[in-house]
Amino acid sequence: MAKPKKNANNEGTIYQRKDGRWEGSAYVLTTDGTYKRRSVYGKSWDEAHEKLTKLKADSLSGLPVATNKMTIAEYLAYWLASVARTKVRPTTYVNYESLVRNYVTPEFGKKKLVRLAARDIRAFLMKTAATCQCCAQGKDKKRPEHKRRCCALGKCCKKLPSDRTVRFLLVILRAALQHAVREDELPRNVARNVELSTGAKREIEPLTAAEGRRLLTAARDNRLWAAYELAVRIGLRRGELLGLRWSDVDLLDGVLTVRQALQRVGGELLIVAPKTQRSARRVALPAECVTALRAQRAQQIADQKAAGHNWKGTGKGLVFTTKNGTPIEPRNLNRSFEALSTRAGVRKVRFHDLRHTCASLLHERGADARMIMEVLGHSSIRVTMDIYTFVRLDSQRSAFDRVGDALRGDGNGPEDDDGAAGVLVAV
Repeated sequence: MAKPKKNANNEGTIYQRKDGRWEGSAYVLTTDGTYKRRSVYGKSWDEAHEKLTKLKADSLSGLPVATNKMTIAEYLAYWLASVARTKVRPTTYVNYESLVRNYVTPEFGKKKLVRLAARDIRAFLMKTAATCQCCAQGKDKKRPEHKRRCCALGKCCKKLPSDRTVRFLLVILRAALQHAVREDELPRNVARNVELSTGAKREIEPLTAAEGRRLLTAARDNRLWAAYELAVRIGLRRGELLGLRWSDVDLLDGVLTVRQALQRVGGELLIVAPKTQRSARRVALPAECVTALRAQRAQQIADQKAAGHNWKGTGKGLVFTTKNGTPIEPRNLNRSFEALSTRAGVRKVRFHDLRHTCASLLHERGADARMIMEVLGHSSIRVTMDIYTFVRLDSQRSAFDRVGDALRGDGNGPEDDDGAAGVLVAV
């Protein structure tokens, strides 16, 4: 058996344990500001010595050693309940909790928080991106036997998570671990060292002006005509539409104010605050929207009279309600839009793409980025220009034609910058 080597002063202690492994220990700086004895382990003296040397070097450079014995599952449960719930919107919190429960906890649940490394997170994200989640989460297996149709029957449906889901997992881990750093539970945020390759960007092609015209024409005999007018012409979000109150609409001056939204959160329809601070905004109403809203008010009054004692208006004064006065289920608006699109003969797009349509039409008609940002309630111009504006091929060709006209010229325009009479000059 190899004999332990003698260590120099202040180097710590290295000895062989009864189980054959080597243990090195030394007093190092911890996250609570005190010095405590901490151990490292290796299969040989050299391995233990290397780990101990790194431990002491980190301590000497001011990098504290974590002492928390909490598992990742325990910490994330604490973070969700005590931190995330109070900082994010209810819908965002529901998404956080679902992703942690279905993805992170099954992978890292029993692992100690202080043992989590960047390579663990990177491997987890790569594995998740390539794993059928119907198989991993037993989605098909949870169905009644007569309704099972894929993975439970040995026919994998290859239901891979989206690129957005994988990136959102990294966002959650970064946020949770950063809070642990702030509370001195961890010396550093290892998730910040993880980078993902640029994923494929989802191509969004909003409706053209002709398609938008056909859609709105077909919507005129629809109960939600005003909702479609507001979505296409001023780009309101689905939740903003369904949460809109008559007190937020001034039909005389033609102004609409976004103050709240209606969303389904945890199986319950709730009135929530707008998505961001800038989402709370005032927007001028086009004449067509005013006309549609007047028709909506008349329709709602007729519905209330027809329903009589069965009218279930909540007193919130919502603009868009069912025939009985109850709030409209967000998914039912999606279904109504799909049916309307088919009847109007327009391409199949998401309801949210009507918001993209509004932005692109404004952009094509010469509206500046700042104005579009204010209308849509974006937090920055970058979001408006990078995500919501779409330059069509016809617009590109038109721009190229104008450039071609300028290059051809007719001899009457101003000279270019190549010098007098087009003669090259030294610079």
